[in-house]
Amino acid sequence: MSLLRSGNILSVKAFARVPALLHLSEIEREPASVSNVSSRHESSRHVVDLAEGCMLTKSVKYTHQLAHFVNAVRGGDPGPIEEFLEFDLKIFPYEDFSLDDSCNLAFLESFVHTSLDLYALMAIVPSSSTVESLINMVKADNDERLRRKNPVTNVTTARRLNFDDPSFINPEYELVALHPEHFLPQGCSLSIYDPNARTLKYYVPSRDRRLRESIEPDSPCLPPFRHVFRHPLRNVNVFLVALNAEIKFRRYFKMIENRPPPIPLPDDVLALMRRVVELVRLLYWKPVSAGYSEGTPKKPVRARRPTPAQYMEMSAGEDSGTSADKSGTSVQRTPTRRRKRWLPDADAETRRAYGTALMGIQDMDIDYDPALFEGAYPIDDTVGLYSDNTSMENWNRGVTSGS
Repeated sequence: MSLLRSGNILSVKAFARVPALLHLSEIEREPASVSNVSSRHESSRHVVDLAEGCMLTKSVKYTHQLAHFVNAVRGGDPGPIEEFLEFDLKIFPYEDFSLDDSCNLAFLESFVHTSLDLYALMAIVPSSSTVESLINMVKADNDERLRRKNPVTNVTTARRLNFDDPSFINPEYELVALHPEHFLPQGCSLSIYDPNARTLKYYVPSRDRRLRESIEPDSPCLPPFRHVFRHPLRNVNVFLVALNAEIKFRRYFKMIENRPPPIPLPDDVLALMRRVVELVRLLYWKPVSAGYSEGTPKKPVRARRPTPAQYMEMSAGEDSGTSADKSGTSVQRTPTRRRKRWLPDADAETRRAYGTALMGIQDMDIDYDPALFEGAYPIDDTVGLYSDNTSMENWNRGVTSGS
């Protein structure tokens, strides 16, 4: 882009250095150029190589964006949501989880990232076979925890998911286009690259509202895909992917209750969405005296707020002295974070409300009364838990419909 300097003299702004990538050599720039582009996104906690390509399309581009599947409210403290995911949902095979860990990160093409995070036009989900395996895994653990619950003290064992299960180590994913015509409007297609065959296939919304190779309902569908490039502890965590999708699905189901589309999504797509919601429900589940908690709050809970600022020191491994760190090395567990004393005893709805709010998402129209949990979070203003609409408003100022 040209810059107008004083004296009406045009100058060219400094260009970014282009790093080496795959078989491509570095493009050197003048010393005045900036160096804000790297082929590896890394810090002391994580490494994500741009050569992995887009998780969905498998293309490799310098313009890909690094996406978080779960994130804190914009500008907010990541600690509470990190603690909630690690200590309460217990969905990691290591301790000391950070939102910037590579298991929560993947490169996406810019329009895919925008469609996923800003407009919720689509979601990446565990495939039908993977989600069934994950449901069986989580339900088996829930059954065991219920069996071991002490009927007098109501104490049970901590969650112990099977992180060696193939559905966790090498999960299969699918794309669910909630609004396929908006995701790929007129003239747009989704290109999927096959790195082995070095070929491209293109997908468009078909008449049956699936993504297919043509608009005809008998043309091939967009197939499931995998994304395994890293050490098993650093691969994308399939439970984080499910948490990202589940919020979109709950909102979508509520929306179509009031405004059903002229042509609904295919039955098997809706069924997959419901199974992802069920998987997350099981993650939020806690043992009760008999059977499974369905997440239905008891009436007194809404009127009762947990006592603010009640904490207890907890380690990531309450029942074990050692665990694996992110490199797979056995390490001694030590108490690291403060945990809200009330949260482990909260019902499933409260736990889901708390987790959803910490992700910067307030389901004001359908979900929860903030009185369920706001008093337990010691902040000056509970509005800070929820998303700030400023970024959305700024974005929409530059997006106008054609006249």
